[in-house]
Amino acid sequence: MATLCQVLSMPNDNLWDFKLADGRGIAQSMEFLYPYLADKSKWPHAPDIQAWNGWPVRQPCLLFAGLALKKPEYLKLWTTLSPDPSDDEVRRNVPITQPILWVR
Repeated sequence: MATLCQVLSMPNDNLWDFKLADGRGIAQSMEFLYPYLADKSKWPHAPDIQAWNGWPVRQPCLLFAGLALKKPEYLKLWTTLSPDPSDDEVRRNVPITQPILWVR
């Protein structure tokens, strides 16, 4: 979703700002995810994904949202996470491996 916002947003139609009537939107989803990407031990549930130990890695959503939403903490976290995961399952689940190429 973050990649779609990055690629499809226009100056007069910024998808990063879109919200449903109840306030849900990509910015709110990033606010929800950020603490768990920063420290997965804070996740309040049992591990629910395959290859739990391989996460988190450098997520394109952190770069794109950090720039679009002016969230330096997202950018800082993006720079600290592994850009080249060794776990094959994790690698398959990182949709954009070179997100810098998608930054205007």
